[in-house]
Amino acid sequence: MKRIFTLLMGGLVLFSTACDSDKESGVTGSEWFLTPESTVNGTTVEVRCETKFGAGVLTGANSGFTYAAVTSAGVGSFESTATATASGSTIAATLSNLQPETLYVVYAYADFGGARMQSTGTTFTTGTVTDLPDPDPDGPAFGTPEATNVTASGATLSCGFAFEQPTADYTLYFEYRPVSGGSYTQKSVTAGTGVKSVTLSGLTASTAYEFRLCAEWQGESYVSGMGRFTTSSSEGGLTAYSGWAELPMVQDKSDYYYAYHLCPDVYVPGTNNRQLRRNYSVCYSDDLKCAIWVAAPMHTCYAQKNTKRTDAYREDPDISVSQPGKWEGYTRGHLLGSSERLVSNATNRQVFYYSNIAPQLGQPYFNTGGGAWNTLEDWVDTQWGNTADTTYQVIGCYWADRNKKVSGTTIPTHFYKVLLRTKGHKNKWVVDCSRDELQCIAIMIEHRTYSKSEVPQPSQYASKGLLMSVKALEEKTGLTFFANVPNAPKDTYNPLDWDL
Repeated sequence: MKRIFTLLMGGLVLFSTACDSDKESGVTGSEWFLTPESTVNGTTVEVRCETKFGAGVLTGANSGFTYAAVTSAGVGSFESTATATASGSTIAATLSNLQPETLYVVYAYADFGGARMQSTGTTFTTGTVTDLPDPDPDGPAFGTPEATNVTASGATLSCGFAFEQPTADYTLYFEYRPVSGGSYTQKSVTAGTGVKSVTLSGLTASTAYEFRLCAEWQGESYVSGMGRFTTSSSEGGLTAYSGWAELPMVQDKSDYYYAYHLCPDVYVPGTNNRQLRRNYSVCYSDDLKCAIWVAAPMHTCYAQKNTKRTDAYREDPDISVSQPGKWEGYTRGHLLGSSERLVSNATNRQVFYYSNIAPQLGQPYFNTGGGAWNTLEDWVDTQWGNTADTTYQVIGCYWADRNKKVSGTTIPTHFYKVLLRTKGHKNKWVVDCSRDELQCIAIMIEHRTYSKSEVPQPSQYASKGLLMSVKALEEKTGLTFFANVPNAPKDTYNPLDWDL
């Protein structure tokens, strides 16, 4: 399994000498590691690397990360993390006190019997120094609470804090609980101005938590804003980004390649043009030469008509294997549609990557106006168009058999869509919702030619047996959908919730 990550910072610079330095030092075993990924928060960086080691192997090894600054003078001295966590097959650590606005190269490693195995290198660029909140003469001041190193059973919580009173006069602690409710659990931290952090353990897998930093002073309670995180699955599976509700679970298959595309020039409101919106994610099979799935958030903000269809067909630059893009007798069928990503020219160009294109029959009546697939696409657009909330969609290919191959691609026998949103279009993040506030459904269409009268209409989806629960589709495909939404009601569906 290999993954190329489009990181949430401004541009990843590949450090070309990394592989050569591995060879010269005698370090081997990079094939056991995936590419490390990183999340930058000022001069603190969370790094994580998934590996191919079996369960328990890392427990007995000395594992962690080694990193160095890269400047105009060259590569600086490498340092190793003092502490790192190994959970299942994943190594994670937090690098702190780094130089601001500096390029770093980082490797993951594991030592076995005196021999070191090391990943290939990747890079990140630090931001500016995280500012502590300005002191408040009337009481404690808090920064923004954050959670890092999130696993199935643990997390590290942090929050900036400033207070000019003597440390003996007040107490300071984090409190946390499941978003679904219940009593808070408290973890004390030392008083005094600075960034406060605590490591949690014993959490429940696939559960959304909320937390905050609290101070008690002169009989009064003061609290920070509320932070949130979601633990990963106890099955050991992961997604690349725990806050992306649409992502299926990553699978440990050697021919699967993953890419996570951000809109190059479209930003999340309120972030001062610092956080890019995500476009779509893809799992691509090198054996089948076709996407397994494409996952994307669906909202009117993406479909604003600021550009025309670009027709910029090309290989996905973040998938490091060849990708066919033309098939005799078949059209180039979008999984995530071009019309759903018209917010900018650069964003639309990404949906023409071959990783988002599958061979689909055109005439008669599959991937054409009024065809079976286009009718389904048009219906899905009614679920999120002109609404306040987001619909999360996975579009996928399915092979009941693998008998037909064209231009290297095994032709899918079916295509499907999986949807998740709030009931009644609540303007609420799905991760924070209870089971009763959510609805999800799967629709699978056979990939064949249709006569005009055979094209299933949305009102016929139930009677023609095209609808199923997300759980039923999971059993059919072997995938795990909506892994970051623990309360998703995947075992049931109600056609009436979808106006079907």
